[in-house]
Amino acid sequence: MVATLLSALVVCISSLFIGQAVLRLAGAQEWNWLAPPVGLSALMLIATPGIDVPGRATTMAILIGLLTVAAIAWCMASPAHRPPLDGLSAGIPVAILALLPFLAAGHSGIFGLTVDNDMAAHMQFAETYLSEAVENLKPAYYDLYPFGPHAIAGTLARGLGVDVEHSFAGLTLALPVLNGWTVLALLRDRAWWKKWIAAGVIAMPYLVAAYYGQGSFKELTETGLALATVAFFAGGGPRLGRGKWVPLALLVGGMISVYSETGLAWPVTFGVLWLIVVTGLRLRRKGVTGIVGLVRDELPSIGIAAAVLIVTLLPQAGRIHNFIAANSGSNGIIVPKDVLANLVAPLPGWEGFGVWNSPDYRLPQSPALINKVWIGIVIVLVLYGTFQLLRRGRWMLPLAALGAMVIWKVSMDSQSPYVVAKALVIASPLLLAVALLPLLESLPDRLWLLRDHRLHWVLAAAATVFLALAVGVSSVRALRYSPIGPTYHSEQLAELSPLLDYEPTLFLGNDDFIKQELPGVPVREPLFAGTPEVEFRKGKKIFEEGAEGQAWDFDTVDAKTLNEFRYVITIRDAAGSQPPRQMKLVKETPTFLLWERVGKVKERSVLPAEGEEAGAILDCKSPLGKKILSSGGVAAIRPAPVVTEAPSFLPPGTIATVELHLSPGEWELEAPYSSRGDIKVTGPGLETTLSGSMDRGGPRYPIGKIKVENEEPVLLTFKLGDPFLALDLPWASLYKIIATKVAPERVVPITQACGKYVDWYRSGASAR
Repeated sequence: MVATLLSALVVCISSLFIGQAVLRLAGAQEWNWLAPPVGLSALMLIATPGIDVPGRATTMAILIGLLTVAAIAWCMASPAHRPPLDGLSAGIPVAILALLPFLAAGHSGIFGLTVDNDMAAHMQFAETYLSEAVENLKPAYYDLYPFGPHAIAGTLARGLGVDVEHSFAGLTLALPVLNGWTVLALLRDRAWWKKWIAAGVIAMPYLVAAYYGQGSFKELTETGLALATVAFFAGGGPRLGRGKWVPLALLVGGMISVYSETGLAWPVTFGVLWLIVVTGLRLRRKGVTGIVGLVRDELPSIGIAAAVLIVTLLPQAGRIHNFIAANSGSNGIIVPKDVLANLVAPLPGWEGFGVWNSPDYRLPQSPALINKVWIGIVIVLVLYGTFQLLRRGRWMLPLAALGAMVIWKVSMDSQSPYVVAKALVIASPLLLAVALLPLLESLPDRLWLLRDHRLHWVLAAAATVFLALAVGVSSVRALRYSPIGPTYHSEQLAELSPLLDYEPTLFLGNDDFIKQELPGVPVREPLFAGTPEVEFRKGKKIFEEGAEGQAWDFDTVDAKTLNEFRYVITIRDAAGSQPPRQMKLVKETPTFLLWERVGKVKERSVLPAEGEEAGAILDCKSPLGKKILSSGGVAAIRPAPVVTEAPSFLPPGTIATVELHLSPGEWELEAPYSSRGDIKVTGPGLETTLSGSMDRGGPRYPIGKIKVENEEPVLLTFKLGDPFLALDLPWASLYKIIATKVAPERVVPITQACGKYVDWYRSGASAR
């Protein structure tokens, strides 16, 4: 967790001070809360070219480090450019909310596992900034994907000496805090408690919280930059001279660095709406002549901003062009319209109002009636806030909220529900800002003045409390539900990575993150994210739906496939097929075994009846058994594993007992399982822990050994951890317990294998 928190702190500090330094260079005379989003955009624009410079992330880490130190020294030397402490403190409630997923999980790790495993690809993109070997593998979409946040994550990882999974988690953790500070550019008030409420509610409404919890850093970044763009047009930025449009140019550059040209939808919409109103007001006051004079006066400033935008985006020009070209033949449709991706159904627009009675944003509200009442009240507050803002001449914020909802609505006709949902996430904070800010600004800064019992104060206070509680409860529920993937397995794989020499490697597991966990290694697995990557052995049973529930071993593939790889990584699976003689054990970890192929693997056959298992009983009386016997040869036999069903779903704090019926002897126990947290296992002479794992189901992970003295049932107890903030929802799945008797595998003549559990066999001449 220390690496994650350190990464988040560095992102916050760098964004704050580099942003303020940029504003000061543009002419600002004092601190302004556009500094955090401007600084974040600047960091992305600076770091993105790092993939093409000598030294890659090392060079960029040194450069950004020097720029950050210089910016801190320059800003802190002038009291006017120091960030005010009461404003900085507004990041505290947002930071607490952002930490909830980690507190509820009881550990640090990767955001959103099982809900959205896209983080695997994003971390691989970030790894390209660290290693040319990763770049040479050309991850999917590598040539067209916008790399702004990935560049920061890669640079952070190198500069701080942490793993990419921690730097990316740190970046994601920092984003809500930066967005909370950005909200202050829209709040025209000085009371610290108002800043706390505004930052917490607007920066982390329900839908934003849910997307944060699944690691959707792009949506969080766009949300903050959209808020900053609105604040800029609303006059929330500093007073500047010739550089007055430079902050907007950097914000636009940041949005393009996250969403490519799609990111232009929000600043262009906001800008057009602003221009229409400003032009109308100018025409009414000064006529056409006034418009001409305004344009003439603004051209130098606009030219400077345009030059800044073009220069900072030049390193990404090729990538932006490729992104546009890839989608130009699809009418701008990035994802096919019928693709739901990780959604269950299209998201209802009501979720954008910040309250939802479900911890999972993809599921319906429950109870529906209460939730509808809450949403209705929020809608009334949005309408009231719109009226108050327009009455005060602050038309930009409600107009921008309307524009964001128009983008959402228009996208419904042309984009997939998966993409449409992203537009709703970006619109949500603007809707909450319209509802909340007029309420806060109508309240006295000193709370004790409420004793005067002025009716409008009392009503505003009640509405503020309701909005903060309704949004807060919904967001907290979503954040407590957010899965944080444990890193126990990835840490072990990182130990094996340096031994692979970037040679072709077969991973006989089921891990969507394997390509990032072995960066630069040309690794393949039987099914990667449900898609076959190697040819399966003919006749070997593979589930139609792909990977769920499937365990792989050496006999999953044939000898031809094994001979394509120098290295093979397997699970420590006592029930799995034994390795061919040409496989030499190089290293073992608590969960994995690394094998090196030292010769050409000879083909061997498996019984069709074994299906997904490692072996099957040879029935010599069946037609197939008679045919196998008639060909002669040898077979590898061993005791058959004993499989016992286990509890399917366990909530936090659950204690489950499984009864095993085993013969006397020593047994190795293992289980295919998935769990957000550690599971303590106890049994006769056994006390161990199954570390949290949220990999795809199927692999049989080791539990430990037990010694059975007599025929009495063996009881195993499984106790699931119960972090203080964990929701009482299914947290772990054990599926089944497999017990394999400790006994050497014997290779015998095929005639001696009848009625025995056969791992593999060779017939006739091939056995010699």
